[in-house]
Amino acid sequence: MDIEREIVSYLVKYGNTKESDIVNYGARKFNRSSKDMKKVVDRIVVKGRIHRIVHNKLKPPEVYLSLKESLYPDVLKALIEVDTSEVAEKDAQKILEEAAAIAEKRIREMESREP
Repeated sequence: MDIEREIVSYLVKYGNTKESDIVNYGARKFNRSSKDMKKVVDRIVVKGRIHRIVHNKLKPPEVYLSLKESLYPDVLKALIEVDTSEVAEKDAQKILEEAAAIAEKRIREMESREP
């Protein structure tokens, strides 16, 4: 999803960022509600691409978002540029084509067996 990739790109470029700033940035940039952006952030956290850090020394404590682990720039660039939905769509299309070929083969075999 483009929003998820944009958030990861933002963290790659700017480093650890307040969660509220990321939510506000995404809401403005993608014309989404703060609630929707919070759900997107939650989804990225669940996927394990980023994590939350609570900064307890601030009053009140603030939640920051950070990349899950430090990666080499080439790896980060590849993660950002890969569109997982495209990859999944291509894989699904390949599976459907293989299934259709098998189904056609079985139909031909059944038709050839009929008297």
